[in-house]
Parts: sequence; C-alpha cells; structure tokens
Amino acid sequence: MPAHLPLFHAASLDSPPKRNAPPAFTFEAVSVSALDAAVAATDKLLALVAPVGYGKTVFMGALHARLRALGEVVFWVGLDERDDSVQAVLHWFEELAYRHSEQLHPTQALFRGDAPLDARLDALVAAASAYPQPFTLFVDNLNSCEESGLATVLNRLVFETPSSVRFVFSSTQVLPFDMARARLAGLVQPVGPEALSLDDAAVEQVLGPVLARRIGGDGVSTVTRLTEGWPAAVRLAQIVLAEAADPRAELETFSGADEDLASLLNRQVLAGVSPRLRDFLLGIAPLRSVSAELCRAALEDAEADRHLDDLLARNLFIIPLDRNRQWYRLHTLFRQYLISESERRLDAATRQGILSRAARWLAKCGQWQDAIDYALQAGDSTLAANLLNQAAAAVVRQGELRRYIDWVDRLRQQGQAIDLDAEYWYVWALVLGRRYEAGRKEIERVRPLVTQAMAGEARDGVALQALQRRLVIAGAAIDVFTDRLPEAHEGASQWLAQRDIDDAFDATAACCVQSIYLSAAHRFVEARDAVQRAHGWAYQTDSIYANGWLIALNALPALHEGNYALIGPELATSLDSLMRALGEGAGICGTIALMSAHCAMETGDAARARELLALGLRTAQTHGFVDALAFGFDAAVKCWTGAPEDPIDLTGLRQIAAAYPARLATTLSCALIRGLVRLDRLDDAQAEAARIGLDPVQPEAVPLALAIPAGADAWRAACIALAVGEGRGAQLEPLIEQSARQAGIEGRSARQVELVLIQMHLSVQSGQPALANRHLLRAINLAAGRGIVRPFLDHGTTIAGLVDEARADGWGFALMQERRFFADICRRLPVSEQSVQMRLRALNLDARLIEPLSSRQSELLSLLDAGLSNQQIADRLHVTVSTVKGHLQKLYAKLGVPSRTAALARARGIGLV
Repeated sequence: MPAHLPLFHAASLDSPPKRNAPPAFTFEAVSVSALDAAVAATDKLLALVAPVGYGKTVFMGALHARLRALGEVVFWVGLDERDDSVQAVLHWFEELAYRHSEQLHPTQALFRGDAPLDARLDALVAAASAYPQPFTLFVDNLNSCEESGLATVLNRLVFETPSSVRFVFSSTQVLPFDMARARLAGLVQPVGPEALSLDDAAVEQVLGPVLARRIGGDGVSTVTRLTEGWPAAVRLAQIVLAEAADPRAELETFSGADEDLASLLNRQVLAGVSPRLRDFLLGIAPLRSVSAELCRAALEDAEADRHLDDLLARNLFIIPLDRNRQWYRLHTLFRQYLISESERRLDAATRQGILSRAARWLAKCGQWQDAIDYALQAGDSTLAANLLNQAAAAVVRQGELRRYIDWVDRLRQQGQAIDLDAEYWYVWALVLGRRYEAGRKEIERVRPLVTQAMAGEARDGVALQALQRRLVIAGAAIDVFTDRLPEAHEGASQWLAQRDIDDAFDATAACCVQSIYLSAAHRFVEARDAVQRAHGWAYQTDSIYANGWLIALNALPALHEGNYALIGPELATSLDSLMRALGEGAGICGTIALMSAHCAMETGDAARARELLALGLRTAQTHGFVDALAFGFDAAVKCWTGAPEDPIDLTGLRQIAAAYPARLATTLSCALIRGLVRLDRLDDAQAEAARIGLDPVQPEAVPLALAIPAGADAWRAACIALAVGEGRGAQLEPLIEQSARQAGIEGRSARQVELVLIQMHLSVQSGQPALANRHLLRAINLAAGRGIVRPFLDHGTTIAGLVDEARADGWGFALMQERRFFADICRRLPVSEQSVQMRLRALNLDARLIEPLSSRQSELLSLLDAGLSNQQIADRLHVTVSTVKGHLQKLYAKLGVPSRTAALARARGIGLV
C-alpha cells in the first residue's frame, strides 16, 4: 500500500448505505456528563465497551458531531456482521485512507502479491503519521471481528501513531489489545456501562417533554431506577408509556430487566402498532439496512414510505443511516427480536419471497454482497447462482475471495451449477487465496466442461476459447507457486504459441513463468530472452508491480551466474526506485531486497546484506517465489554467526519456508549445512543432514523436490561441503571436478569459483602447494571481473598460507583487474598487517612499477606489442634467441608477470604501451 498517498479522504463511498459516517439519530440519548468528559479528554484512545443496548453508537455519533462542530478532523468506520475478518476490517481502514477502488486483473493481483499484515499496517501507520492535521478516527462495532489478528491491528494503530492521531473504539466485548500497557502509558480512557447509563436528566430527554410531564419527576426517577439507566430499556419504556392511556399506571407494571424485553416488545410495542405496520416490521427484519424503494420492492408494499415515517415518529428503534433519511437500520436488540418473531409468525414462502425480491432489487443497484446473501438465505439457489454469475469478476477483483469461495461452495452443496466464467473466477479466488492444490483440482474439473461446451455451443466459441486460454494461464500460475516448474513452462509456452494473444497481463505472466523455469534449469540465454519478451507486454499493462517482477526475473540469471558486479548496482537502483513508487512494504520490494542481499553478501558487504535482509524478510511469507527466496535465505545463512543474539532467526526462516513448496525448505537446510561447516559446528551440520536424509558420499541421491538443476546443485553443494568438513573430501574429487566443469559450461562462475577453491583447499591438504596456487589463480581469474568475493573469505586461512609461502614472482596475473582484486582479498586475510603489506609489495600489485624499465626493456616491450616472435626479435636486434629470452625474463620480473601475454596486459594496464 503506498504510504505516500494522502490519508483518510472524507468523501463518501459509492454504495449506499454509507458506512463511513455515523447514523443520523433523531435523538441524543447519551449521558451528557460522560459526553462532556469525552469532548474534553486528551487520551489517545476512548474505549467504549458495553453490552448491546447501551447506546455506544449513539454516544459515538454525538461525540463525532461535537468534535466536528469544534472544527476538528473526524472520520468514521461502521462495522457490522459482514466484517468478521481482519482482512475486512483492514479493507475499511485502507478504503478510508486511500480510496483504492482499483479492480485488479487476476494476473495483476499475482504480480502484486498478498501484502502481509505487517506491511499493510506499516503503510497505514506511515500514512496516519504523515497526515498534516490532528484527527480522530471512530470505529464502531469492533466486536464484529473475532480473529486473533485484530489485536495486532489495534496495538499498532494505538501505540505506533503519533499523539495527533486519536481513536474512539466501541465493542460489546473486551477490546483485543494491550489494555494494561495503554493504561500504564496513560493512553486510554475506558468508558463502560456505568458511564453510558443515563441519569434522570438524560432519561427525561429520551422520554420527551410531553411524556415527562405526564409521569412527573418521580416517574422519571422511577424509569431511571427500573432500567438502571440502560439506554435500550429507557427507549423501550418511552415507547410503552407513550402508547399508554395512563402512563403512571403502566409504569407500575414496567420492568427494565433484560429477560422482560422480549415479552414487552411482544405484548406492548407490537400490540400498539397497526397490523400493517407490524407486518412491515416483521418483513424488513431480515434485511441489514433498508430504504423506501427497497421495502416497496421486497415487501410489495406501496405504503413503505408512510410506514418508515410512522416508525420514525414513534421513535421505534429505527436509525437513519444518512442525513437525507433514505437508508435505515433497526436497532440490534429490536431486529434480533423481530427476526425471531418473523420466523414464528410468517410462513417460509413469505419470508423467502421478501428475501428473493430484495436480492433482485439490490442486484440492479450493484449491491452484490447483500443481494447474493439474501438469495442464499431465501434458499433460492437459482437466483443466487444467476447473481453470482453476474458479480463474479467484480467480487474477486475487489479481493472478496473468502466470501466468493463460500458462496460457490454453498451453491454446490445445494446442487446448483454456475456459469463457466464464474467457475473460472472461482479458480482465481482459490489461487489468489493461496489454495493452490484446490485451484489445480478446479482447473482439472472445469477444463473438460469448457471443451464439452465448445463442442456443443459453436455460437459461444470465441468466448469459450478465451476462457480456455485463461485457464491455461491460471494453471501455469498455480504450477509456478507450487514449484512444478516444468509443467508451468510447458503450459506457458503452449499459451504463447497461440496466434491470438489478447491480454497483456496474461502474456507478461506467461513470459515470466518461462523465465523462472529457464533460470532454475540453468538455461540463462533463453531465460533472458523470455524476460525481454515480457518487457514488451508489460509496457502495455503500465503496471509498476509487473515491472518490479521483471526486474527480479532479469536479475535471476545473473545471480545464478555470479555476475554480481553487473547486477548488484542495477538491483540497488531498481529497489530504490520501486520503494519510492510503492513504499518499502510492497511485496515486490521485499523480493528484490532479498536478491540484492545475496549480491551484497557475495561481494563481501555483510553489513549491507543484513540491512537488505531485514527489509526483505518482512514480506517473504506472502510474496516471492522459491528461487528468489532461496538466494535471500542463502545470504541470511551466510550472515548468521551462530551467536544467540544474532538477529538472523533460523526458526523464522524455517517458518517462512514452510509457506512455500518443499524445495525452499530443503534448499534452506542445504545452505544451513554449509553454514554450520563454515562455523566448525560439524555435529550440528551432520544432524541437519540426517534430518533431511542427506548422505555426503551419495550426492546423486537428490530428493524429488530438488529435481530441477538449481535444487540438485544445492544438494550436491551441501554434500561436498559436509564431506570436506568430515575430512572425506578426497572421495568426492571426481564429483568436484565434474561439477566445476559443468558450472563453467553453464556460465555459473560463482559456483565454479567455490568449487575451484575447494580444489585449492584439498590440494593444500594433500601437500600440493603448486597445484593449490594454480587453483587459486584460476578462481581469481573467474571472480575478479564479476565481484565474487565471499568464497575467498571462506577460505581465508588457506589462502593466507599460500600467500605467505609464495615467491614474489610466483603469481601470474595477466590483468590489473585481477591484481587489484587479489590485493583486496589479501587485505582481508587472517594474517598480520605487516605480512600482508610486504606480500602485496613483493607481488607488485600496485599500479606503479617498483623499478623503471631500461631502454632495451622498453624496446623489447614495443616489439612484443607488435606481435614479433622471439626469433624475429633476435634478428631485429642482431642477438641470439637465448639473449632475447634472458632480457624477457628480466622484463617479466620487473612487471611481476610470468609470460608474454601477461606482460602485455600488465603494460597496457599501467600505460606503458
């Protein structure tokens, strides 16, 4: 969620009735003293907690009006029984903050990813903190949501926003947040039933001047005593006494006890209204909110306007929801009673007819949620299916995934079929809800239905063909996220091979799927080609998220290759740009941060790697794909020191991996085995190997989850590392040599460097320093231009020994780049500073020569540059070949190189030729 957008727009939502404004009460049934205290309060949070009927909404509405009249900025969110999840509650906060009514294409939603709770809260907290004025946010009926995650939402909003941001919350249950901490910090003012109870003055106000005069001051006090100031009971008393011929006599029979409410409502309230008005009330009871037009349509009652006016005039537990008096709701207590009475007094056909007609009317207004709910409540599965067919795309695109899945499941239980297009959106609801296996089964179920329909309904052939293509893309997406990469690649390739590519988002996704597979298969040229084709399609989507994915996928081959010097700066620049556009909480930013952390770690910048890991791991549980996360986890394990206070949390990494296919968890274990060997914790490494069934002397026994080349290579790398750590590396020398050769063929220089340095280590162990030096030189040649530093640091002790024992002219660096790279490595080695400096000088690594060339040596250098052979040089100088060779050896010594080619490279590097 972009944290830089303006916060809390006061503009009303499009669909009636409004839920971002308090109900328009026709009375102010509140405790005046409590209201005055609330207006004057400076507490961060006003927490209204009381049972139903204590006037919490009325109190909040009055406080909202008072603050607004004082010129303060106020906002309102009214929840109801539909808002039973943290996702729903967050939706209203985000809707209020950003008004992001964007309807996402499903593939676009995949690019975005499911933003984790913390990231969404980060954005809300940042937006609230950036708001230019103090404001108060009212949230009514928080008891609608009982999910445990609500505690996190409330804690962060209360404790992490500045003092200029205040909250007023209401609930029938104890608020799920850290009340003890809030009390200690002086942030909260609880408001309970006692404060909300009405005193004599407030009771008199509710009863009204006429009724108050009829029962007198003693009668008002009696009402207060009997009801104990419970606002709902006081309102009930007002209704009952106002209808009585002798209100004083009626008062003697009145009880405000909870158990008497239903009896009073039945015996007094409904008995005092006309049969037509009573039927009207029983008819509208199942409806969450009503308007005159809706009532006319649902009840087929032409006098709906008059009935509503009559209810308002009687103050009969009906609450206007907007200032224009067009939408209303019944008080919760009254509605609960009326629903039970409706079920008792109205036959099933009548109730079902009201709900069905209400559903049809609301559908015409685009009120799909209530419309489909009412149709299902009516038991009219045919109507519900028809409405769902119309609403499918809009509902899923708006993120109402759980509700849509529930609707479809209920219809199926009733044996009701839905359109193929609605079935397609059901697939996407499952995919976007991360229910991948269920989504795959649905595709397998729907695909033959589409084929059958195409054979039988030629007139819909074009639409059905499009649906068939969309199912292929959905299937490819599922295969990617379940790590069935070969199947994903096949499906995407088949889709792209079709002539009629009619959707830029789907085309982008198909190319991305191809690229992910090809990179994991170490087919990097083809992977880059797929990304380039994706760029062309993504340009048409104008999606920042899609471009972010392409940045990640473009980097993937380079990371596999180890070309960190090239891709590291590109990732850093792209990450900065994306964070400015999307906010650092965006999932794609986290994914790229993990990949960038790998670059930082491999180039020797552990501090920067830790910073990037802190950013990337925050969103890793809900955004990313196995290969990108594997690079981030690899960096995390390499940063990990094993100390108890280390911020890298291995348990947290395992929890993240558990949310993804098995390859990620196994790859993490492989990285951990290597990390434990590096830390000389061999017992722990062996225990981790045993946990995943890894035997270091059987490296080809790769588990099925790692069958793809990237996974198999991680397994073999762990086998080699553990075998070397156990002193059995010599047994795997053929595999090491073969793996190094294969890595070179595939262009995976980073892995090749690691393997060549392992060969160096084994050569030292076997007493072959000359061979070890050759391996080291080979590794430097591979690493210098790509910025591959970390493997040398892992073998620092071994390399330090080789440096200490080498002759000054024993290193054959042809390029200045290699000399400078090795100089940087040497400065980090675990040897004394004096020894390092002497070795650097002896190796002649500086740009300047220790001793200038003689005129004869300069002449020889120019002849070498001209390409002359030793014999040609001898003929030109009129000397023997032996003499030329002697001069050349002295020239090589001054240049610090072993050969003609190296001498020319060195001379060019320092400007001698």
